[in-house]
Amino acid sequence: MANKKKYLFKTELLGIAFLFSLSSIPFSITPSMAQVTFKPPKTQAPKTSTGGASRDASTCGADMSKITEASVTPLLPKTNIGLTLAERPAILVYVPQTNAKKALFALQDEQGKQSYQTTLALPQKPGVIEIKLPSSVSALKIGKNYQWSLVMICTEELEPDSPWVSGWIRRVESNRNFKNQSSLEVASQLASMGIWYDSLATLAELKRRQPNNSTVATSWQEMLKSVDLSAIAEVPLAN
Repeated sequence: MANKKKYLFKTELLGIAFLFSLSSIPFSITPSMAQVTFKPPKTQAPKTSTGGASRDASTCGADMSKITEASVTPLLPKTNIGLTLAERPAILVYVPQTNAKKALFALQDEQGKQSYQTTLALPQKPGVIEIKLPSSVSALKIGKNYQWSLVMICTEELEPDSPWVSGWIRRVESNRNFKNQSSLEVASQLASMGIWYDSLATLAELKRRQPNNSTVATSWQEMLKSVDLSAIAEVPLAN
């Protein structure tokens, strides 16, 4: 009986020692723990939508042998529409190697009334560009659809066959306040609510602030892969 008690006591000590050794190991967040999962809503783009694909994949005469993703690509789900909580959301577009130096960006409502138009300078290297609507643009109305377009200016003037893409935005409201917050937790919450534009913009901001954070990088890649944008999931953000 005495030997049995000694055995049980020794087993308990070993168990305590094992737990103590685990507690001394530094805790770190692994990429899988911080994965941002996008849950697409049932929202569909208006039937008048022309789609998000570029008319011309030539990218203004660039050397196609050096291009991994031939066309200008909007970072959007297959439905070509994304939700936002923001009055003026940020829009992300992939621009491949191109000879074009600038592009024309425009935003209009569902009736075709233009809200904003500007000319953008394009990066010299392939990458994802972020287009931020300025405060001078009227706030998007809740429950309304807006279409944006980006047209590559290959020559001195726009031409009918210039490469272009377009996408849709629908602003919705929420009882949660995410203003001025940029964290993986916020991005995850927005993605789980189906808020595409804001969750992706939050991850983009984190990528800029923490370029060496593997957890942020993995979350960004998983977000894009979840909407079949694997081909550009590892493309860098343009300066």
